[in-house]
Amino acid sequence: MDRRAQAPAPPPPACTQCARLNAAQRAADARGDHSRGVDYRVLLRRHQDEAHGGER
Repeated sequence: MDRRAQAPAPPPPACTQCARLNAAQRAADARGDHSRGVDYRVLLRRHQDEAHGGER
């Protein structure tokens, strides 16, 4: 069973913080650093909850 966290939804188009965190998560996953990718997914979801009222 694949236990990796699911990637969050794409960022809202106008949010640079969402875009930055999403790009960092994709880059980490692309280089095989899945632990760091999960860290960025957590940070992105936390940011979305705080800045966008939970928008995902």
